[in-house]
Amino acid sequence: MANAYDYKVALNQTGTTTALRIALSVLALLAGGWLLVGWNDARLQTDGILLLAEHPPRAAQALTRFNSAKFLSASLQPEEFASSSVFLLGNRPLAIEQLKTVLETEPQNRSGWILLANWLAPTDPVASAAAFRRAALLNGNPH
Repeated sequence: MANAYDYKVALNQTGTTTALRIALSVLALLAGGWLLVGWNDARLQTDGILLLAEHPPRAAQALTRFNSAKFLSASLQPEEFASSSVFLLGNRPLAIEQLKTVLETEPQNRSGWILLANWLAPTDPVASAAAFRRAALLNGNPH
């Protein structure tokens, strides 16, 4: 229960204290919003992966989920999954280009190099072998 002293202390706060409290409140709201966006992105990616795992895969719906998951994502994982959806939809050249873009930004992405190697194998065995070598080096295997 508040008393007269509490009210007097509250009324005597300086402008700096009030500004600091407002700033901290805004930062807390922003942090909470960022966590909610991250949770939503992760949920969308999981939904997309489950759609790709179905038999037959529902690649178009998965692509929609992955594209939505790109919003404020700190990772390029949604782009990698989106390229897999594009590949399953039959647009191999676009999927390869999208995956190469991901690998330019994330050259340490071992699963991306393996995926690229598999996609290139039927049409470009030399590039496929190079991508497999890159993945092997990331795994610590020099061969």
